[in-house]
Amino acid sequence: MKYLALGGLVTVAMFSPINGHKVAEDLLRHVKYKLKQLKNNAHYLKKRGLIEFIKENNDEVVVRITDGGRKYLKTFDIDDMVLNRPEHWDGKWRLVIFDVPEEHKKARDALRRKLKDLCFVRLQDSVWVTPYPCDDEIRFLREIFNIPFNVDVFTINDLKHHEINLKKHFKIT
Repeated sequence: MKYLALGGLVTVAMFSPINGHKVAEDLLRHVKYKLKQLKNNAHYLKKRGLIEFIKENNDEVVVRITDGGRKYLKTFDIDDMVLNRPEHWDGKWRLVIFDVPEEHKKARDALRRKLKDLCFVRLQDSVWVTPYPCDDEIRFLREIFNIPFNVDVFTINDLKHHEINLKKHFKIT
C-alpha cells in the first residue's frame, strides 16, 4: 500500500513545474518491485478491501486506497506504531524470537529498537516479550525490514520465574 501512496507522490512530482520530473526519477530509482509481485499484492489488497480498482472512461484503471486502507496504513505507520492494549489481559505472553544473520545487522538492530519502542521487554538479545497481541505488527516489521523468515511470535501461558517481574513491569494482574 505504501507503493500505491508513493505512486501518487511520483505523479504529483512529475507535474511539478520546478524540476518535478527529476524528483519523480529519483523516487522511482528507489522502488524495486517485480510486476508480478505488484499485481499479486494489489489483488490481495483488493480482496481485503484495502484498495479498489476504478475503471475510467478511457479504459484506464485507477487504483484507489479505500477508507479501510487508509486506516490500515495509519495503523501500521512504523513511526507511530503502538500495540493495542486490551482493557483486560488474556493471561498470555507473546514471545518474539529472532535469529537475523550478521549480514542483516542493520535490520536486526532496527527490529530491536522498534521492539523497545513498542515497550517489549528484553529477556535475551533475540528474545523479547509483551502481554499484548502483536502478530500483525510483527508481520509488518518482518516485511518492512525484509527479514520474513527470521522472526517468530509464540503465544505462551507462563514464563516461569520471569512472570512476577513482568506482571509488575506491565502493571497487570
